[in-house]
Amino acid sequence: MKFINSTIAEVSTEALWQAWADVPSWPQWDREIVEAKLEGPFAVGVSGGMKSAKGGVWSKFRIVGIDKAKGYSCIVPLPGGRLTFNRSFEKLNTGALRITHELDFTGLLGWLYAFIIGRPTNKIYPEMLQTFVELVQERDRKDGLPS
Repeated sequence: MKFINSTIAEVSTEALWQAWADVPSWPQWDREIVEAKLEGPFAVGVSGGMKSAKGGVWSKFRIVGIDKAKGYSCIVPLPGGRLTFNRSFEKLNTGALRITHELDFTGLLGWLYAFIIGRPTNKIYPEMLQTFVELVQERDRKDGLPS
């Protein structure tokens, strides 16, 4: 089961990638986690972890795809299933970016994880995405990056 949220923002791709690759800063915009880390550079095959805000449980993830012109994907293994999160962008004719964050729960128990994790997260994701965009815009201002 997939949950997809998008927003349109006037931000640079450089600042967007900086925010995505700055894994320890993810909790600044993702209210579902209180800590995040990466065990190496932001690259395909590198693993990391996220500590949930509810219960303080650590979940491991692995970066499985990076396309600098589109976005990246990570897999979170779950008992009896898995979560793939895809974060992507598309440059619009106006120069703005459509930023999309997708959660995809699969496997035998994917439906259950979608119900207990995906649905509640999906309800707050538009707000989290707005917070994310504000942080990216701040990076643009701080670094003087062009949109």
